[in-house]
Amino acid sequence: MDTIQKQWITFPPDWTWISVGFCYFVIGHLFPISIMNWMSRSFSFFQTLSSAWAFGGLAVIAFIIGLKSKNIAVLEAIIACLLYTLVMNVAMANMWTGSLRLTGLLWMIVAFVTSTISVTIGEIVQSVNEKRLGRKNSVTG
Repeated sequence: MDTIQKQWITFPPDWTWISVGFCYFVIGHLFPISIMNWMSRSFSFFQTLSSAWAFGGLAVIAFIIGLKSKNIAVLEAIIACLLYTLVMNVAMANMWTGSLRLTGLLWMIVAFVTSTISVTIGEIVQSVNEKRLGRKNSVTG
């Protein structure tokens, strides 16, 4: 009987999935926020939607990374999210204020907690789906 033990934390981390996770955050979080901010010049609804996606989008993207990464630890998605928030914090601080602020650090902490919870839920859903599919395949096959 072949059993695969899922490892939640592996060392060294898989840098490929860290890169993929970072790209997921850029495409799924930064790109929609940029478009919504551009659209908010004409429609104020998009400013509210952009603000909601700024926090909720991190959870959604982290969940998707956890769901898509087969047998990959949670650590890679968390590192990707921290790198993304660090880059965003530095870029936004330099663009608007010229200095880092405490709110940027708080945003990074919230992003860390949110992404950790979301990616863990995504990995759990992935594990449950694999077990469910495994049982169906063993019964029918």
